[in-house]
Amino acid sequence: MRILVIVKTGLYEGINVIWHLAKVVIPAIIVVFILQTTTLLHIIGQSVAPIMQLVGLPGNAAIAFIIGILTSIYGGIGAMLTLNLSTGELTILSTMIAICHGAFMETAVVTETGASGTLVLGLRFVGAFLAAWLIHVLGI
Repeated sequence: MRILVIVKTGLYEGINVIWHLAKVVIPAIIVVFILQTTTLLHIIGQSVAPIMQLVGLPGNAAIAFIIGILTSIYGGIGAMLTLNLSTGELTILSTMIAICHGAFMETAVVTETGASGTLVLGLRFVGAFLAAWLIHVLGI
């Protein structure tokens, strides 16, 4: 009887996790797909390409990074799925998103403890780009 309860609870929790992830990942995939279908992704990519190239990424990778910053790691991953990136580029972009995911929401929470929001946000961005640059330069 206990095993039945464990399986039932596990299924329920698993479905909840899938639902939670789907609510973030699917919209991110749709947004990037729409941007790819129009010329907007190309325009955005060109405008940020010089910055992204410093860390070994194409300009259009900025979309996944921005989505990761605004939502979560899962939103960034959903956006990355639609981009044609190499393994190395995925590693760099994943590192950046891991450092900066949900940056604005989390910074707002941290400022409630008395920390400087500008400093916290700035350090996360600097840390993300520094880590990405090191991975790129060292060829990890």
